[in-house]
Amino acid sequence: LYVYGDVQAYYASDISLKNNITIIADPLTKVNSIRGVEFDWSDDYLATRGGEDSYFIRKHDVGVIAQEIMHVLPECVIGQTTGVLTVNSDSLIWYAINAIKELSAEVQSLKAQLAKGA
Repeated sequence: LYVYGDVQAYYASDISLKNNITIIADPLTKVNSIRGVEFDWSDDYLATRGGEDSYFIRKHDVGVIAQEIMHVLPECVIGQTTGVLTVNSDSLIWYAINAIKELSAEVQSLKAQLAKGA
């Protein structure tokens, strides 16, 4: 299924829809355990998608391995009825945001230490 033109997709994120809100624990460790990989899709998989189209479907691609993500972030992995695992890539963003914030805090701490020593 292809959609052309301007597409907008949003997820409900209103606080009134959520319970038990907590900050993601140890995001940097979790992000550090994820491998971003380059790979080639199998010919069988490409055939089921209608082949390459040089836009949405390309032989060479980048991504993650669902089985590896499942060990660290199981809430980001969804099993299909076919047994194939998929990754909700959008969910990975929230871990990355918190990991960046953690790194930023470390940088600010190091800058403060350097300023004291100067």
